[in-house]
Amino acid sequence: MLVLGLVTAGCLPPPPPPPELPPTTIGVTHTVATYQTTFVDPTRATPALDAYPGSSSRVLPTTVWYPIDKQNGPYPLVMFVHGFGVTPSTYAALLSRIARAGYVVVAPTYPILSGQPAGPSDTVGWTDLWPDTWFVTSQVLDLSAAGSGVLGNLIDPQRIAVAGHSDGGYVAFGDGYQPFRLDPRVRAVVSYAASFAYAGSYQPNGRPILHVHSDTDEYNPYDEAVAWDAANLQPPKTVMTLVNGTHLDPYTNPADPHFSTLVGVTIAFLDAELKGHPEMLYLATLDVAGKPSIARMN
Repeated sequence: MLVLGLVTAGCLPPPPPPPELPPTTIGVTHTVATYQTTFVDPTRATPALDAYPGSSSRVLPTTVWYPIDKQNGPYPLVMFVHGFGVTPSTYAALLSRIARAGYVVVAPTYPILSGQPAGPSDTVGWTDLWPDTWFVTSQVLDLSAAGSGVLGNLIDPQRIAVAGHSDGGYVAFGDGYQPFRLDPRVRAVVSYAASFAYAGSYQPNGRPILHVHSDTDEYNPYDEAVAWDAANLQPPKTVMTLVNGTHLDPYTNPADPHFSTLVGVTIAFLDAELKGHPEMLYLATLDVAGKPSIARMN
């Protein structure tokens, strides 16, 4: 099943209504395992690039981090979109920690953007990144609904967030707020190290966003990025700056001084928006206020 993200150019639909939540959804550190699979979409082609002749299909190797204790599920789903020239393994430390907090985290390896099977390129095949994300979302929801196997009955289809870093953060933004890119199943958006200053259309529609900037990002001019947010990004929104943060390390390297704060705020945001616990985001905001040399809320 492929749920298309195409909508009319008018008002985008709001997020799904809040689900009824089980009584124990936070405060548990789950044991996590990984599951490797490959999804193939035969209806769309992968374009040629340099010496790569292209393909008649889209091949999407996918890594899933998931809690092994099914008795506490089903769990919310976090779809993650990696950045340019990397794969999901680059973000393993971050994504495994999100999964430990009680989330199924699904991260495809995007053709060409990742450098596999050719590239990398952040322009060739760019418009396929949204259909790739919709397609993999549908595939994992189908596996969960089937009720058997590793993902059987593991995912709550009413609690879905999309997240991404750099180019992937821009894809996540489109998945939540742009006509012809929106996935109406998505309830919340997390975008790391992505500037929306040149994103084009943006239609606020009630979906909350966590947008994280690094003020010494090598690729995104910081002042321009935060100015766009201040002028355009509508509530519900949480915007955070990593002080003296770079483009990649705060999101991938546990030894980076920003990493633990980033993880904490991300999980708190997800707990607030997918698990119905807004107090967690409030507490995380207080924690950030006590670390002015690490981060600040914009």
